[in-house]
Amino acid sequence: MPTPDSIRILTVIVPIVLLAMGIRRPVYAVIAYMILVKCKVASYYPAFAAMKGELVLALLILCGLFVSSNFATKLSLNYDRVNKYLFCFILCVFLSYTVAWDHQYSWDNAVYHFIKVLFLYVMLLPTLSSEQDLKIFVWGFVLMFAYLAYEPFYGFTSGTGGSQQMYGTNYISETGILAGHVALANNMNQMIPIAFFLFLSVREKRFKILAIFPLLIFIVALVGSGSRGGVVGFIVFCSLIVFFSENRRRNAVMAAVAVVLLFAGSETITSTASRIDESQTKGRLTGITHGIGILRKGNILGVGPGCFLFARGKYFSFTMESHNIYGQVIGDLGIPGTVAWFFLIRQIFLNLIASKRRLKSLSMENGFLYKLAVGLQISLIVRLFISLGSHGLYFFYWYIIAALSIAISKLVENMAENRSESVAVT
Repeated sequence: MPTPDSIRILTVIVPIVLLAMGIRRPVYAVIAYMILVKCKVASYYPAFAAMKGELVLALLILCGLFVSSNFATKLSLNYDRVNKYLFCFILCVFLSYTVAWDHQYSWDNAVYHFIKVLFLYVMLLPTLSSEQDLKIFVWGFVLMFAYLAYEPFYGFTSGTGGSQQMYGTNYISETGILAGHVALANNMNQMIPIAFFLFLSVREKRFKILAIFPLLIFIVALVGSGSRGGVVGFIVFCSLIVFFSENRRRNAVMAAVAVVLLFAGSETITSTASRIDESQTKGRLTGITHGIGILRKGNILGVGPGCFLFARGKYFSFTMESHNIYGQVIGDLGIPGTVAWFFLIRQIFLNLIASKRRLKSLSMENGFLYKLAVGLQISLIVRLFISLGSHGLYFFYWYIIAALSIAISKLVENMAENRSESVAVT
């Protein structure tokens, strides 16, 4: 297998190629921007950082999209309720920032990164104009994470590197969004459902073979992470596969066999699962109680994005992050932000559920859009569950899923309208 260092140049070559392809199909340019930002190209190639490459590229893409006819329409509040709730959430973030306990820390560790996430959302929504665009982006999203997960995958399978802990070795990335064992497990758990249903949606043999590799990389990287939450998240994923399937009895047996084989075949998984205990679980849940406590101290607008640990230290003598996204949103953003985030997540689910219902009525349950909707729904449920033990409110995952839910919803609406028109003409 090639080493992670030997293939790192791909993070420069691939975006350049995609940018050239983006001249005719903008979704490729958006994928290029996502790769440059999330693969931390500037960390490995300082010249890119010196040239302000991320900012320059973002401005070029946004200027190109701005002149397109549908840019303003797709980002308007009336286009979809997700846009409306996201706009409300953005207002809450910046309103909370005005009362942040430490403005510089809040900017450096939350707001600045959140703005880059919003750039991606603003770029993405206008470019997903067809099912083909959606397929291209989902493939790009999955393959980008496969590249990111390749480093821990390689370390675990080759037994090289890794982060030494008192309970064993965690195989994580050197830098970036997979540099922590919890972050790695969370990202793998959120990507496994998407990759799994992408695999199910593919019909051509060559793409079927290609689609299986990211799925295997994600599962192996999850095992190598040594995260207890990762084990729980994978079990939740298997349970949801059964719940969302039509033949639950058969799939329940298959899921149980898969989990048993995984535990039987991996000493790492067994060892990780054995470390799950009640005290650690309660420790994660204190993030919620401390978030509520921060709110009850009079911080109605929160203590500022990313400032949870300061308030926790003052009120509870426990200077740590929330390690719980629900406690994080309550403590960081107070009542307005919590309400806005709840309605945003709720609307994403409603979009996916409505799209699935319409696709069923059109007898398109075996198509790409239906499979993707199910994959995103399961991915979101898994991520929300494991977020009881981790934070990440300003992470780009939530907002990409939001954009994808809108794209699916609008494509399905157009299909239904075209079908109705065809029937009317006939």
